[in-house]
Formats: sequence, C-alpha cells, structure tokens
Amino acid sequence: MQNPSNKATLIGLSSILIWASLVAVVKLITEALTPISGIALIYSFSAICILCLSGFPKIKQMPKKYLWGCGALFVSYEILFLCSVALSKSHEQVMIIAMINYLWPPLTIVMSILAKQLNYRYSVILGFFISVFGLLLVVNPDILNLKKMHQVLSQNPVAYAFALIGAVVWPCYNVFTKKYAEGHNAVPLFFLIATLMLWIIHFISHETFIVPDFSLGLAIVLIGGLIGISYNNWNYSLQFGNIKLLILATYFIPIFSSLLSMMILGFQPEQGFWIGTCLVTLGALICWKSTWQVSHIRS
Repeated sequence: MQNPSNKATLIGLSSILIWASLVAVVKLITEALTPISGIALIYSFSAICILCLSGFPKIKQMPKKYLWGCGALFVSYEILFLCSVALSKSHEQVMIIAMINYLWPPLTIVMSILAKQLNYRYSVILGFFISVFGLLLVVNPDILNLKKMHQVLSQNPVAYAFALIGAVVWPCYNVFTKKYAEGHNAVPLFFLIATLMLWIIHFISHETFIVPDFSLGLAIVLIGGLIGISYNNWNYSLQFGNIKLLILATYFIPIFSSLLSMMILGFQPEQGFWIGTCLVTLGALICWKSTWQVSHIRS
C-alpha cells in the first residue's frame, strides 16, 4: 500500500510540471486564437474545475486584509503574467518572459526576510545577484553589450515590463498570505475574479473573438482543467506531502519550463540562454539554503 505522504508528494510534483509547461501551452493556444480570449477561455475552465474540487470559500469568515489585499495581488499577478505571455511576439520572447517571471523564488525569499518572516545568512545576497545575472544572460548572452540589451528589451517593452512587475507582485502575495490568511484559502474566489477580469479586458480592448474548432476546444478544456487541478492539488500536497522536497523542486521550475517549452514550441535557445537559466536556478537555491539552514538551527 502506497504511503499517503509519498502520494501527496507525487501529486505536488505533478503540479510543478503542469506549471512548468503552462507558458508554452498558453502561447500555442493564443497563437491559434486572439491573445486575451485564448487565456480567458483556458482560465474559465480552470476556475470551473477548481470551484468544483474545492467549493466556494466562506468569505465571511476570512480576514479582510487577506481577502482584499491578497486577492488584489493574486489577480494582478495572474493578469500581468498571462498577458505578458499573450503579448509575446515570438517563441524566443515567450521563453525570456518565463525566465523574468521565475525571478519570483529569490524575490520571495528577499521579501520574506524584509518582512522578518525568515532568518538568513549573508550568502542570500550572493544568491540573489547570481539569479539577476542569470536573467540578464538569458535576455542577452552578450551581457556587456548594453546597446544590444536595450535593443532586445525595446522589441517588446510592455510584455517584458508586465512579466517583471508580476515577478515582484507574486512574492508580495506569498508574504502577505502568510501574514494575514490565518489558515484560510480563497484561491478559488481569486481565480474566478482573475478570469472575469480577463474577459473584461478582452471586451474593452475590442479584441476579435474566434470560436475554437473541436480539437482546439478540447485542448482548452483539458489544459484549463489541468491548471485547476494543479492549484487544488498543490494545497493538498503542502499539507500532507514532503514539504522540503516540494519547496526544493519549485526552484527547478526555470529549468523544467525551459526544457518543456523547447519541446512544445520547437524552439532551440542559444547556449547563453541555458547558462543563464541554470544561474537563475542556482541563485534561487543559494537563497533558499541561506535561509533554510538558519531557520533549521534555531527551531
């Protein structure tokens, strides 16, 4: 008989793989449809799925700071990140956007330290700068050529800016959720509001709505359902799985995402991209190690 802890851990790891493939899959669907409507369709089915699995949260019992503050941060992040993917003009750009987004793990640690939720060693500073250096290498392998760096960023400044702001917003959500949630989970509600906001953006931007054919519609339902399941399963895995292993695995999402995106999108990045991706992951791991050890010693 399988150990319940092992089962919960495997479920959590499957959620990480779903999130790692999210960027590439969303990009393919938005290429077949109009950008925002494609995302809104996917998240509509995600919202339905997560509401069916988790039920509608009892919002009257929840702290207002969590409900309004963390809710605004969650919705803002989802819209910023998804719109940055939708607005990317090439498969190369979407992979760069994914790496910008994956600055959130080291940023979460830095913000948790500032919020006095974590103890730390000074090596956390080294880890953070290694992640930033890795990201710069992803954007432009010729890192000392500032003119080329500006050239790359100026090709799609809105999408890159959205991704960067999202990478800052998500750590804020994580930090404030830990502080104000008091054990409550309003993610199904936040997810529903994010979906409604995407449809509002679609309509006010006068974007054309393209009805997907049967095969694409089936893919949208499947991907939307998997995203909803992954969010629901993640909460379960954090409660009953191997938390150390799950947290460690999240720091490898940049590498997982790059490999899956390469296979799904059929795009082969340059060597500098892979070096930068590994540095983003290495920096995040150093940040994680710099806080985990001190917390463990003092507990």
